[in-house]
Amino acid sequence: MRRSEPLEKAIVARIMAALRKIPGLVVRKRHGTVMGVTGDPDLYGSYRGKHFEIEVKRPTDTRSQLTKLQTERLREWNIEGGAMVGLARSPEEALAILGLRPPDPPRWACLGCRTYRWQSHEPPARCPNCGHIHFEREAA
Repeated sequence: MRRSEPLEKAIVARIMAALRKIPGLVVRKRHGTVMGVTGDPDLYGSYRGKHFEIEVKRPTDTRSQLTKLQTERLREWNIEGGAMVGLARSPEEALAILGLRPPDPPRWACLGCRTYRWQSHEPPARCPNCGHIHFEREAA
């Protein structure tokens, strides 16, 4: 059986490749070790003298969400550390965290009729075609 959803490590690699093309940007992958801090974001670095921390998640996997600990670590880096922080599911979102390119809003598909599409940061409350209230975020 072939996996349709890319693994997180593949997304990390694509994000790092995109960030490494930006002049003056340094990015590193944080590897989990016994010396590391649990919950710290996957990527860190600096851009134009400003530190950043980015947590990477799979784009369409609904189970791939920030944990409470990861949310707290991002908050710590942002508030106490003054870092640019965020959750990225694609290279475009990582660039947007650094203020380099605004992301296009995601597209949503109705799970009822499967024909209605909506482009926005939030899914609509109800499908105008069938009245369904459940939507799925489409892969970019």
